[in-house]
Amino acid sequence: MTATAVPVERTVVRRSVERAAAPEHRSRGLERRSRGPEHRFRRDIEGLRAVAVGLVLLDHVVGWPSGGFVGVDVFFVISGFLITGLLVRERQRTGRISFRAFYVRRARRLLPAAVSTLVVTTLAAWVLFVDGRFRNTVTDGLWALFFGANVNFAQQGTDYFQTDAAPSPFQHFWSLAVEEQFYLLWPVLVLAVFAVTVGRRGRTAVLGLAVLAVTAASFAWSLHATSTSPETAYFSTFTRAWELGVGALVAVTAAGLHRLPGRLQAVLAWAGLAGVVASAFLITATTPFPGSAAALPVLSTALLVAFGAAPRGPGVRWALGSAPARFLGRISYSLYLWHWPVVVVLAAVLDPGSPAYPAVALALSLALATVSYHVVEQPVLHSRWLLPRAQRRTPHPAAPRVFRRARAVAGASVGTAIVVAAGLLAVQPPGQLDARAAAAADAALRVDAEARAAAADGGAAEDPLTREIRAATVALTWPADLSPSLDDLPDYLRGQWSEGCFDVRPDNVADCGYGDSAAAQRAVVLGDSVAGAWLPGIVSGLTPRGWSVQTLSMGRCPNVLEMTLAGGQPFTECAEHRQWALGWIAENGPDLVVLSNAYDVELADPALDRTAVFRDGLTSMVERIQASGARVVVLGAPPETGNLQSCASGLSEPADCAEAPSRSYLASLAIEAEVAGATGATAVDPQRWFCADDLCPAFVGSTPVFADGVHMTAEYSERIGSAVAAALLEP
Repeated sequence: MTATAVPVERTVVRRSVERAAAPEHRSRGLERRSRGPEHRFRRDIEGLRAVAVGLVLLDHVVGWPSGGFVGVDVFFVISGFLITGLLVRERQRTGRISFRAFYVRRARRLLPAAVSTLVVTTLAAWVLFVDGRFRNTVTDGLWALFFGANVNFAQQGTDYFQTDAAPSPFQHFWSLAVEEQFYLLWPVLVLAVFAVTVGRRGRTAVLGLAVLAVTAASFAWSLHATSTSPETAYFSTFTRAWELGVGALVAVTAAGLHRLPGRLQAVLAWAGLAGVVASAFLITATTPFPGSAAALPVLSTALLVAFGAAPRGPGVRWALGSAPARFLGRISYSLYLWHWPVVVVLAAVLDPGSPAYPAVALALSLALATVSYHVVEQPVLHSRWLLPRAQRRTPHPAAPRVFRRARAVAGASVGTAIVVAAGLLAVQPPGQLDARAAAAADAALRVDAEARAAAADGGAAEDPLTREIRAATVALTWPADLSPSLDDLPDYLRGQWSEGCFDVRPDNVADCGYGDSAAAQRAVVLGDSVAGAWLPGIVSGLTPRGWSVQTLSMGRCPNVLEMTLAGGQPFTECAEHRQWALGWIAENGPDLVVLSNAYDVELADPALDRTAVFRDGLTSMVERIQASGARVVVLGAPPETGNLQSCASGLSEPADCAEAPSRSYLASLAIEAEVAGATGATAVDPQRWFCADDLCPAFVGSTPVFADGVHMTAEYSERIGSAVAAALLEP
């Protein structure tokens, strides 16, 4: 959804991690009442759902606006308003609150569409994902089914080894979990207030105070948790409860709010709409969230919910109540459920960087949501499922019309699917695959012939590694003997870095040395997790040459920049670690210090010039180390490729995971070379060990290059270790 020092999908905290929430399902019967403006069907709320789900959808599909994930907060406020209003009116109307009826209603509204999404997506994952990722998907699906997804993803968010993992197609279910956990206790609170108070006004006042107390306590905890534990705060029910509480406050105080002048209500509603839209652009992935930043979208939504149905003045009803907005709002629950699985699963068959990807993702999400609404949601709502026996005898008056529409939509969907499948076969008939295979074989033969010709002409023969890299760029099938296998990659890093030298500190530094401690020459490796991934190769290359190697690296801690953690919080431990490492180097006087970092991290102050900060920070670090007498080598980060956990699928080819070095990567290498030239250090460009003809494959020979698109596998690091050591020792 943060942050490690690499540009990956932010699926766990804002990386790899999506920020979205499930809209509370609407039912016309719940919002249509005959008395009071707050009781009648609210077209503006239906349109507000469209705004919320639209922001989430655009954020996840096209990455704009930057804060589109605030649709989460909009949905939470709407949910708190509607559900609290229903509970209060039920108590006033019947003198009681039926917990059974309450949870039956929620099950009938939420479970059918959610379960169908889980089942269909799991089947798609079984077909498209490698076994390791499929197993993780099944686990995530079980957490989602039992409304524990927020706990599951909070745990993954605090697990560094998962931050660059392939995104889960069920990550967005965390918000359903938050709502259902909240509503386990909320009816009890409402009932308790009514039980201990007398008189309608007294009950309303006490309920308002109780809701205010819960809301204030949750908001205070949200401020604290966002600053101290941002990875878990994002998913926590306790940090989100205040957002539903704000909606509940509007429901409790609605009668008083509607006494305000109509024109003032209209102005406040427009201010609310402006606030929601503004928050989507002002809030970014580096904004600490939820915390205080969530107040803007939450309070703005509260204004819209409170005054969106203003009786006079140019209200927002005409905008939010338009036919397109209401249609999108009507299918918003299904659209929310389906859009993220589409985004994730589609990436296994279509390059997310291709121009067609956003259009296909949007169209497919809308189509599936429409089908789900008409074929799953509405038929179940108008069925007798879970209803008391007495109510089952009386069919819903709208049931025949709903079921006819469901059959029509289902038939049209099947027909459309057949046409699309036929079109795909027409565009890419089976024979085309044979032609591509022949072309790839010709390319491989040409590569080998060119190498042989160069050798015959007296030129230097291409080394075996480069030849294998070239062959991998044109391969059409995955090697059968990949080691580690594709299925092992999801949990690979945790196993490789479990020894504790991923984060070197004063209490374990003595355990993180390699080679003969009495060796005449000593090297130090300093940097973040990228430096840690270089370590197996550096050790395997230097120790046979009579060197000892000491690592001082710390995960997520680049040695040249002040960066942030997930959630935008300062990473103070990194600065402290950097000073300790410099002190250790000055005290122990190694002969060689190798610096390496991820090249694209979140700056602590995003307003700063990244190029200048990187250049100045690297220069300062090099000069301080040189003052201790050590020779400094700046070893560039490996060029990233596609994440095998995501791009390797049942329909993919190796070429789908190969990438060209990015502009930002090449710029970082240029800065490193510039600093090295100015300070007398050595800069090593590692592209020769990863790329050929400006294309970097995800595997070489039978070895995956990266475990997650960012961190090298130990096997590949060791494979190139001798060449890396030779480059480090070049004068």
